[in-house]
Amino acid sequence: MRKIYLFSLLLFGITTLYGQNSKQEKDTVFVEQIYQDLSTYLVSQRVLEFDSIKANELMIRFENWAGQNFRNYDKVRTSKTESQITLNYITSSFSTSLDFYLNMVVEFKDNKIRVQIYDDANVYKPGSYSGSTYIAGVAGRAYHISSYFNNGMIIYKPKPGMLNINEKNATGSLAYKASVDATIEEINTYIKTKSAAPATKKEDDGW
Repeated sequence: MRKIYLFSLLLFGITTLYGQNSKQEKDTVFVEQIYQDLSTYLVSQRVLEFDSIKANELMIRFENWAGQNFRNYDKVRTSKTESQITLNYITSSFSTSLDFYLNMVVEFKDNKIRVQIYDDANVYKPGSYSGSTYIAGVAGRAYHISSYFNNGMIIYKPKPGMLNINEKNATGSLAYKASVDATIEEINTYIKTKSAAPATKKEDDGW
């Protein structure tokens, strides 16, 4: 009887320890960590405030930033009015096999701008071969980042590995969100530190 009791106690201890370790080996990313408004796929929105800078000057400074960050800025900019600029560009920050479009809407008023960045779904990926195996392509704008979440979450083991798909999707989602937030902060810093006029052309120093 005592042996049965000790065996049961040992089995309970092993089961409890295994359960605790299993919980410790898993983590969760929630879709609310990626979006400010999932219904519109709004990833981030911030109102950036400045001291004594008119709306038209803020627009010039923003376009100076955009011109430095996008080599094909004229193609990336999809619309421009007196008070708003819209950009559509590609990010690879998700860190998986797909790239994604981002839609940035920037509105200008005296002394402030509002930046909104939306998940505009995936970029088209053509089919390819891995050895003799054909890998089907992916249609453009078929998936959003939220498509990788099951019931609003990704549960994963935080141990990177070739076959650890959930870990790649989870960390990729967080990297995507961090990249969007960093872009808005970069715009904020640039506008605060740069004058409205573009940089003057350097003289030829004979290099």
